[in-house]
Amino acid sequence: MNSLAFIGSRLFSLRLLIVVLALACVFVGDALPLLGWLDRVLFSALGNPEGIGDAVRVVDMTPDAFATALQARGLVEPEWSALTIRAGLMASTLILVLAVPRMGGAVALPVLLLIAGALVVLQAAFMFYQSAWLPLGEVVTLLLVGYVIMLFWLQPRRDIVALSENVRVARTRLGRLLLQQGQSDEALEVLAECPPTEDTLALQYDIAIQQERKRQYDRASATYQQILQQKRKYRDAGKRLAALGSLTTEATVVSPGGFDNTRTLVMPEQSVSRPTLGRYEIEREIGRGAMGVVYLGKDPKIARTVAIKTLSYQAFEDNELRDLKSRFFREAEAAGRLSHPAIVTVYDVGEEADLAFIAMDYAKGRPLSEFGKPGRLLPLTKVLDIIARVADALDYAHRQKIIHRDIKPGNIIFNPDNGEIKITDFGIAKISDDSRTRTGSVMGSPLYMSPEQLKGQKVTGATDTYSLGITLYKLVCGETPYQGDTLANLTYQILNKRPRSVREFNPELPSGVVRLINKAIQREPDKRFLSAATMAEALRRQASREAREEAS
Repeated sequence: MNSLAFIGSRLFSLRLLIVVLALACVFVGDALPLLGWLDRVLFSALGNPEGIGDAVRVVDMTPDAFATALQARGLVEPEWSALTIRAGLMASTLILVLAVPRMGGAVALPVLLLIAGALVVLQAAFMFYQSAWLPLGEVVTLLLVGYVIMLFWLQPRRDIVALSENVRVARTRLGRLLLQQGQSDEALEVLAECPPTEDTLALQYDIAIQQERKRQYDRASATYQQILQQKRKYRDAGKRLAALGSLTTEATVVSPGGFDNTRTLVMPEQSVSRPTLGRYEIEREIGRGAMGVVYLGKDPKIARTVAIKTLSYQAFEDNELRDLKSRFFREAEAAGRLSHPAIVTVYDVGEEADLAFIAMDYAKGRPLSEFGKPGRLLPLTKVLDIIARVADALDYAHRQKIIHRDIKPGNIIFNPDNGEIKITDFGIAKISDDSRTRTGSVMGSPLYMSPEQLKGQKVTGATDTYSLGITLYKLVCGETPYQGDTLANLTYQILNKRPRSVREFNPELPSGVVRLINKAIQREPDKRFLSAATMAEALRRQASREAREEAS
């Protein structure tokens, strides 16, 4: 019904009436004496020949009588007169139908009067100087009558245009609001009925940019194509579309062995916007772990540099996903409450369609795993000081009822320039301990896990002190107390075998350090240090003894 009404409004519009009137003048103008009234008026005003009475008689005379009057005056109609009149009628029709709506009634009136006056002057000039009669009255009549008809068309059209413009502006504002809320698809739907303007094209362009940043490359390509269909060479839409052509192919490539939960986000070339996670702009990849990839990001609102650790949902079975997400956000919230100089601050946690992420303080430095290899070991006093400060931070977390559960050299960042340390991975570590991949292997770092963790038993702060003891073992000799070629073999050794003495790898290690390590890595939790604070005190005492011995 709407389409029929649209077609009907076009077929029976007042502009069509003007076209019909022009066609009537072209094809049956000679049969309609009324159309030549202006010619007879002009002829009467310029002077009547002998035998012709007043002007009223001239206006009312028949075409034959008027032709006789022209001959009596010695006026001849040129051969090209008919063609000229038809061209004038066509030009007048175009002016009325196309130009008048753009100019408006107020501007069009003096323009049309000027054109009509020029035609009358032209007609008089031919009459006096060329003894030729050029019947331009039909053209002038069409201009004047057509203008009156257009006045009845312009007023409702003006109201319709104003209403349409208001609707367009409202839709554009709504689309902009939806875009700010991250609802790009809804914003595009709002703009679907709007005619292309600079505002709507700019909004569509912004939507495509957001789709790029949200890694929705297929949708961004479709939006750019829509923009280019409305306006070719709009900004750099063509260049971005070409860049996305190869990017979408790269983003859909999956390794033959299945999904790799540590694969990085596709980092596009400069002609495509950098991806975002939440409000954070991703700059580059800075690390990888068992659960996902760590990125260097930036919060554009406050210009803060952050590290963003991701957790891919595709690394887990569907039946585990709901529980996984619940624990992930719960643990991240708990980690966000920690405020300690040696613990990485958690700023934000968020969720995308395919992953969750934690935005945390970007700790400059290198993981201690780089200093846990033979030939690259740190001085013993420095190692004891670092581990003591880590124990202090763990004691603070334990008092906040938070257990790290994944202490290892790779999760402790050390800055050699200023000696600062940062413990990372609070919040996500608990998930990596008790979540399983599709192959059933425990996620995390079994070399540093306590026996109670491997048994699936309840863990306490003693779990972290055990892992910290293994970390100390690694940093003073470059090895770990247990070695296994398989997870099952390693687990069996941790649960049943005595650990290898650290002096097998570092015979010169002081006895105090050996005793300290042995106490920290006892198989039974109650035989370890009473707390991380107690372990920190023991470490500092030992560090003081080592410093005195070095001084002497």
